[in-house]
Amino acid sequence: MTTDQAVPVGRGTDRGTSTRGALLDAAREVFTLVGYAQAGVSDIVALAGASVGSLYHHFSGKADLYLTLFEELSHEHAERTRAAVRSCRATGVVDPMQLFLAGARVYLDVCIEQRQLAGMFARGDGPPGFELLWRQRLADWVRKNAEFFARSGEPLDEAAAIVMTGAMMLAVAEVSLAPDSVTARHLADGVLAVLARLKTTPAPATAGTAGVG
Repeated sequence: MTTDQAVPVGRGTDRGTSTRGALLDAAREVFTLVGYAQAGVSDIVALAGASVGSLYHHFSGKADLYLTLFEELSHEHAERTRAAVRSCRATGVVDPMQLFLAGARVYLDVCIEQRQLAGMFARGDGPPGFELLWRQRLADWVRKNAEFFARSGEPLDEAAAIVMTGAMMLAVAEVSLAPDSVTARHLADGVLAVLARLKTTPAPATAGTAGVG
């Protein structure tokens, strides 16, 4: 008869995942209630039913919790936007503007569904360096929008990409900070309607001006 004991596989991992999730949920609630600056690590661990040691096991501190929440929301935005564009394309839509609007609508849908969290980021109450990260994401979005139209065979000049992306960023902020979901939806629909009327094809080059290719 062997004395070896079977060790349950994944039990420790599951417990760690559960603790990590509880800490993020608690951080989200505390941050949205009192703001990042006023939030205390002790408040977060108490709400999570965890210990300070467990927080520092999973995260480097309060800023790491905040940035992780931001990355998770960004990931949801990216995944659902890509899925919306793929779904729209699968119906036979090839017009890049219509595909862009399909993705933009879902992006704003996420902001409406998670208005408290998105609003927290929109207010800019975050750790040092967060504003720079936000600007970098904006620059990346401008680049990706321009590349998206280029791949579709209708190049979008940089100015148009900035205008479209800037309009979306303002929409994200206004929708996220709206007092209720009805107002947020009205704002989102209005912005999408304006974007739908934009002419995205670059104007022909004039004398002395290089064309966009």
